[in-house]
Amino acid sequence: MKKLVIMGCFTYLLCGIGHIIIGTVLEPLIHYYGVSYSDGGQLIMNQFLGFLAGVLAAPAILKIIGRRITLFIALLLFASSQLSLFLLLPWNIMLWIIPLGGAGFGIMETLLAGMIIGALQDKKASIMTLTELFFGIGALAIPVVSAAFIATGHWNNIFAVVFVIILISCSLWTLLHFGQYEPLLKRQSQTEKTAHTAAKIRYPKTAWPVIFLGSLFFFLYVGVEMTFPNYLPSILSMTSDLSSSALALSITVFWGAMTFGRLLMILIIDRVDIRKLFFVTVFGQMIFLGLFALSPHIVFSYIVIFFAGLIMGGIFALGLLVVNEGIPGLEDRTTSLLIAMGGLGGAFLPKLAGSLLDTYPVTVTLWVLFGFAVLMTILMILIRKLSKQLALKLRQEAT
Repeated sequence: MKKLVIMGCFTYLLCGIGHIIIGTVLEPLIHYYGVSYSDGGQLIMNQFLGFLAGVLAAPAILKIIGRRITLFIALLLFASSQLSLFLLLPWNIMLWIIPLGGAGFGIMETLLAGMIIGALQDKKASIMTLTELFFGIGALAIPVVSAAFIATGHWNNIFAVVFVIILISCSLWTLLHFGQYEPLLKRQSQTEKTAHTAAKIRYPKTAWPVIFLGSLFFFLYVGVEMTFPNYLPSILSMTSDLSSSALALSITVFWGAMTFGRLLMILIIDRVDIRKLFFVTVFGQMIFLGLFALSPHIVFSYIVIFFAGLIMGGIFALGLLVVNEGIPGLEDRTTSLLIAMGGLGGAFLPKLAGSLLDTYPVTVTLWVLFGFAVLMTILMILIRKLSKQLALKLRQEAT
């Protein structure tokens, strides 16, 4: 299993890089092409649309060709976008190629999460959290590496580096053998007797409330996770007289704390009931976002930012585990749906927050974020209750 977990973490690190790499060099990129910030935003939006398509298509693709070939194709799609950015192809061509990269890491993220939750029997909670940790490391490290390349004047070389790393990952997924877990990567129709039946399985009526509530929860959570840190410099600039560098530091504090929180989660997740952890993290998120809205002093604000990142580090993985717990056999489909809804939230809620900041005092945006956190806490309580009931019913039917 160790080999499979290492490769999963390596691939999730690439997903973390993929999500934000364009943003790290957006300034020199739009300067080189002579386009506007709106055009740069379109490029990022196109990548997101590709990501969403990849997330939704992943379950159907892997049923046809299996996980290993699907991963190989997804990595090549991601690599094609990085190569095009390195070569600085014409802008109009880039707008068509970038969605392929988004689709690539969308497929990778969904496929691996579904496999971990649905197919691995031992320590799935800690493994899922570990992959999320590496996702955070990728997202945290790539801005630093990009900054170094920007300083040399060869900013596009960062894409060449990522391209090479993707090819290494491609080679490893192709050549390595994973022992007893090898069947998980093969075409399902050849390795799983129940694949034909599973393809026809539909969600039972009793599962739909959990699916609906879980989808809404992920829409709100990922939206808040994208909104809160990305707008921190803007929010703090309206409430303090900090320098630009100090304002930018707020994002690093949040993501650094989130990465550290995921590391801590790995140490405790197998020792504590995941539903209890889910409650603590979501409730804690509500408390700290409320304190941030009330924050009277900049030092206190940074302390709250750190603890908000720390407590939010495990919510994504815990949410996937809790929702999937009551609906076994459909993990790939459920995980795809939840990640897709999270992607929608990550696109729309930051836009809403930007509009609020443009139109109303900053306190309105802060209390809206707190309101989302309150709603997520209510959803979390309902999801825990319904998921527990479904899991108990399944155990009773099995006996």
